[in-house]
Amino acid sequence: MKEEVKGNYIRAGEVIQKARKKARKVAEPGTSYNTIADEVEGLIRDEGLEPAFPINLSVNSEAAHYSPEEGDSRVLKEDDVIKIDIGAHSEGYIADTSMTVNPSGKHADMIKANEKVLQSALDFIEPGVTIGELGTHIQNQVPDEYKVIRNLTGHYLGKYEQHAGTSIPNVRNKSNHIIEEGDAVAIEPFLSTGKGKIKQGKKGNIYKMESAGNVRGRSERKLLKKIKNFRGLPFSPRWMGLSGREKLSLKKLCKKGAVKHYPVLKEDNGEIVTQAEHTVLVGANNGENIVTTRKN
Repeated sequence: MKEEVKGNYIRAGEVIQKARKKARKVAEPGTSYNTIADEVEGLIRDEGLEPAFPINLSVNSEAAHYSPEEGDSRVLKEDDVIKIDIGAHSEGYIADTSMTVNPSGKHADMIKANEKVLQSALDFIEPGVTIGELGTHIQNQVPDEYKVIRNLTGHYLGKYEQHAGTSIPNVRNKSNHIIEEGDAVAIEPFLSTGKGKIKQGKKGNIYKMESAGNVRGRSERKLLKKIKNFRGLPFSPRWMGLSGREKLSLKKLCKKGAVKHYPVLKEDNGEIVTQAEHTVLVGANNGENIVTTRKN
């Protein structure tokens, strides 16, 4: 891994470490989702970087992909189990992390179990390990009372690519893909009290540009120029201050397939989900891992 690239990954991780602290501080009962989003994403921008994707604030049976919209009325409740998924990039190189917060502490054991599974994965991963071996190891760490969600995965990271083509399942699999020195990956096991499977729900206010090939309308083309500023990374309309006309254009772009609108991912039978995630540069420190999103 080139030193410049490594430096950008580390810089993004340093900012994300601060964003994690901010998120824990503001995620208190009675706080609105918009306040949490504004505080955490605002810190990233104040540090001179940009969010790599809209903050995910997915609660209880929601596993991922809920982000507040403008005027969102949702507030955090004491018994809520909220997954806070945060990303920042430095020159396109991404730090991706998540944590689970439960203000009442009712689900503390499950959250701690999830964090231990993640830590074990970070200890296990090294150059030469296959994705199949890593998935098997992760699944073997999960306590019997929980299920690891089998259709959500970790992933490789690339420049301006949050999901860079290669997935890292958290369950046994037959992949012989070898993890190499210098690979940047996000490890993110999800645990569930249910079946260990997620399904798609309603749309969740996260978008990503897909293609501009078949867009002809003037308003849609004008909006696409703004969207291109995100360099292919996911974005939120909350960041853009869209007019009524632009909101209509965004719907048209989604209908034409030029922009993808992500659905909220929910546990298949409505059970609680937790998540823990860190970004690791495999073997990037003279053969040792660098976990960018926490202090090493």
